Parts: sequence; C-alpha cells; structure tokens
Amino acid sequence: MVYGAKIYDASGNSSLLMPNISKIIAGGALIMPNSLNGDNTYGTDIDLPGDAGIPVGDIGVMVYPVTFHYQIDVDWWFFNPGTKISFMTGIYADDAETYYTKNNSTGVMTSWNAGNMTDTQQNTWDPVCSIFPLTGWDLPGNPETVTEVRIWAATAYLLWDTSASDGLAVYSIGNKGVETVNYMIFLKNN
Repeated sequence: MVYGAKIYDASGNSSLLMPNISKIIAGGALIMPNSLNGDNTYGTDIDLPGDAGIPVGDIGVMVYPVTFHYQIDVDWWFFNPGTKISFMTGIYADDAETYYTKNNSTGVMTSWNAGNMTDTQQNTWDPVCSIFPLTGWDLPGNPETVTEVRIWAATAYLLWDTSASDGLAVYSIGNKGVETVNYMIFLKNN
C-alpha cells in the first residue's frame, strides 16, 4: 500500500505527494498585508532555496485561508400585500469599503468603488451574488523559473456592477479580507 497526500487540480487530475518524490521547502502561517505592494500587486513573497531559478513546473503550493472577513451591506425591504407582511433581503457592495479588481496576467490590482445605494437610483446598487475566500500563488508574466513564490489571498465577491452593466469579481484584502493563511511549498522531481 502507498501512502501520501492526494492532490487534485480543477480538471480532476490527481497526483500523490509522497516523501520519496517531493520535498517540502517552506511552510507556516502568514498574516497577509493590509495594503498593496509598491507596484500595485499584492501578496507576500517567500524565498525559495538556492540562487538558481527553479522551474515553475517543479513547484507545488498549497494555501489555506484561516481567518477571513467580508465587507458587505445588507438591506431589508418589507412588503404588506393585503394582510400578510413579508420581507426580502439584499446583499450589496458597501461604498464605505475598499475593493480591488485584479489583472491576472500582471498581478496588478486596481481599486474599484461600489455605488452609494441611493434610493430610486438603481445604477448605484451593486448586488453581491457570492462571497468566498480565495488563495493561491501569483506568477506575473508567466515565467519559466522563479526564485520566490508570492502567496496571494483575498476575500472574493462576485457581483453585478450595475453602473457598468457587467458581472465583476472584486476583492478585499488583509484584515478586511483574508487575514491569515497556512501554506506549504514543495518541490517535485527533487
């Protein structure tokens, strides 16, 4: 019998992480930063061993969100059709919070402003369809080898940007998004 950790990708393909084919090179807990990096990217860089670049295909990264928060505005509407009273709730992006969009090719994040939810002005209300923590590692520019891994984590909001009439993914970061993560970086073929 063979023992190890079985890892799946989005397509259902799996690989067995065993001590004789992989080497864990870094791991621990991270407190994610509350602001963007100087180049408007986001995340925490973890140095890899050695001076030479390691092929990206030989690196595996697992990141698990431990503490995360969400920033929304919940509104309630009450109806009185006849003698029955009912209510409906809505979840919206909050204009008092900071959200970001992300360019997945470059890793650059840009602030996005939610509408201010003005009564009778539908285009100022941005309904949120889904909220979840999202983690991973960034490879801006799609390099073949790297000397560090950038851990990325944020709370993701899938919403309808009413003023733009478009679906959008936006993120909140740090103590307003994913605050802490556990991570492990391992090398294959080592």
